[in-house]
Amino acid sequence: MSTAAGDDDIATSTMFELFARYVGRDGGPLYQRICEGAARDAAVCALLEVAPLGQRRPNLLLASVHYLLLGGVDDPLAAYYPTVAEWRDEQHLGQAPDPQRIFSHFASFCRAHREELVVLLTSRATQTNEVGRCAAFLPAFAHLAAEHGQTLAICDLGTSAGLNLFFDRYAYDYGAAGHAGAADSAVQLHCEVRHGSLGDLAVPEVTWRAGIDRQPIRVADEEASLWLLACQWPDHLDRFRRTRGAIEIARSALPVVLVEGDLVDGVADLAAGAPPAAHLCITHSWVAAYLSAGRQTELAEQVTSIAAHRPLSWLYAEQPFEVPALPMPPAPGGEHVSAASALVLHELGPGRPLGPGRRLADLHAHGRWLHWWGAAAPT
Repeated sequence: MSTAAGDDDIATSTMFELFARYVGRDGGPLYQRICEGAARDAAVCALLEVAPLGQRRPNLLLASVHYLLLGGVDDPLAAYYPTVAEWRDEQHLGQAPDPQRIFSHFASFCRAHREELVVLLTSRATQTNEVGRCAAFLPAFAHLAAEHGQTLAICDLGTSAGLNLFFDRYAYDYGAAGHAGAADSAVQLHCEVRHGSLGDLAVPEVTWRAGIDRQPIRVADEEASLWLLACQWPDHLDRFRRTRGAIEIARSALPVVLVEGDLVDGVADLAAGAPPAAHLCITHSWVAAYLSAGRQTELAEQVTSIAAHRPLSWLYAEQPFEVPALPMPPAPGGEHVSAASALVLHELGPGRPLGPGRRLADLHAHGRWLHWWGAAAPT
């Protein structure tokens, strides 16, 4: 999203305008047209405003509509959604004759299904488990495993369904920069390396994995998994398909610890379960943006407190302007990558306080490309 963390005063219409620009830049014309129309429609803006302040963002309404369509609601709007066509195995869907009319269909859908949408808007949270970001995390994890000579224990914050915890079950294609992972995986990740050398891409051994979320999704629950799919963009079929693949992998994998709770208040208790023989990695991606600046500061304090008792790596991929209270080192040499998220690493431990950290990479928000700055610089 393109709003500042904790900025609850921004007008709903402005949020739709900003999100329209964001998805437009990122190849999401369907949501771009919908949000451009929503920014000028008082009724649609008012509908979103029933959501709690912390979740009052356009993608929550978009996901709620998508969820009802995937769930089988019969409406002309379905014809605009390629994901719905694929999910229902109905080829005539997704071939709408006039894309300029999509917002009128969207607004009509919101009026006709307002009651169901209010229930979703007041009870659900956006939970885009973007497994594409694993393409940036893998080289970082490989570096940490080699540097510390240990297996990894991964504690993921804002984990949703925990799909990123299974990064070691996915296949990675970095083009000329190399390949890694399980070649026959149901999740095939393609990432263009635009700068730097990734180094050793050996997939590390993970001996413990756990996540915390306010509303963790249990992949065995079909309805909950459908919500996760609804949080994908309907004209990004590649992301929709790999999320489906990741859900199937998670269903067939060994049980993973998923805890319901606040990620700031609960991180210490969750991390306490990590085996001492493994190197602890606390991770999150595009999650801290949903915290106020004050809560971001508290998160840094919690991680530092955990590190007073054991060495750990704090690794996060966040949009820099969304996390003003988290340490955000500049890219080496003052490099600037437009609209990029930043992958930041902090190495902490007893007697090793929180510093500025190192910026390992700049990346596309969905992991499509990567500028790898490297892991050699000291923290």
